[in-house]
Amino acid sequence: MSSGNAEGERGTENPVAESIPLKGWRKALAEHMLSSHLTCAEVTQMREVDATELVNLRQSLLDRFEDDYGFRLSHTHLLIKAVAQALREHPIVNSSLVGEEIRIYRDVNISMAVALDNGQLLAPVIRQADRKSIVEVAQEAIKLTGQVRSKRFNLDILSGGTFTITNAGMYGTDFVTPLINAPQSAALGVGRLVPKPVVRENQIVIRTMMGLSLTYDHRVLAGVTAAQFFQTLEQIIQDLRQMELGN
Repeated sequence: MSSGNAEGERGTENPVAESIPLKGWRKALAEHMLSSHLTCAEVTQMREVDATELVNLRQSLLDRFEDDYGFRLSHTHLLIKAVAQALREHPIVNSSLVGEEIRIYRDVNISMAVALDNGQLLAPVIRQADRKSIVEVAQEAIKLTGQVRSKRFNLDILSGGTFTITNAGMYGTDFVTPLINAPQSAALGVGRLVPKPVVRENQIVIRTMMGLSLTYDHRVLAGVTAAQFFQTLEQIIQDLRQMELGN
């Protein structure tokens, strides 16, 4: 009876609705991600961060940025700036393992994952993000996103990144475990912003919480080192007086 059922299952084919060849950018991306996954000793730390002040800061700057600069400031723009500042304080995270040496980079170049309508994911690079003001970071992010989505760009904008940020929160995801964008050593996954009851000074209050996931290469970063970077990033997000906004 068991054999008959198996034969019946093999004889019933599910019609293929569409066949998408694995070639071009799909093949290149698949090979790059698989190579990164197989060669890195990936570990992911997660924490839920109080992003209330981040939300409040964006809201306070929104109208002025639209009036003065003609664009809408996003939470991602503020996160890029916060991450760049945290990387400067923990330079080992801003590194690559090349052969038998860990190369710590002087410039903090943030790769920003951008999803296209066809499912393609590209990560243009905001160079020297730690030295740029929040206005410059936002303007650069908007320009690069537009170039990538219009498919009018030089491949140079995809190279030279030292750390990647991918924001899945806009799709309702709470936590995401990003793959490392080799040869980088770490990547940050960002979840959605959610109002939640939390305890502050023995009182239950509503705060806007955000899930963050840090995936890192354990060959380069010890767990405590990654945790210290994560802690610094959380402190910047929760006390934005520490953030160097510039202009």
